[in-house]
Amino acid sequence: MELEQIIFKSRTPTSIEILVFLAQNHFSAKLSSIYEKTQATDASVRQHLRALERLNLIRQTSDTEDGRAKSILMTEFGKQQMALYAVELMALLSSKI
Repeated sequence: MELEQIIFKSRTPTSIEILVFLAQNHFSAKLSSIYEKTQATDASVRQHLRALERLNLIRQTSDTEDGRAKSILMTEFGKQQMALYAVELMALLSSKI
């Protein structure tokens, strides 16, 4: 699938896990919640976030409640790509059933 080809440079599902987590949380989450959810190392999560940001799928901002904390927001482009990914995934799954 195109989204996987763009994102996956390694075999880890962390990037997709981050995007799915954002989608489940109204397309935004605190950075600390992402660390907790993925249970990956901080360095690994930061690396995935930088890659997702370079692809314009997410953006990082200062948290509105706590200016020291970071929030991760899915961009409109990211939402569109996730919707396309979901359609492709559903087509793939329904063809296998």
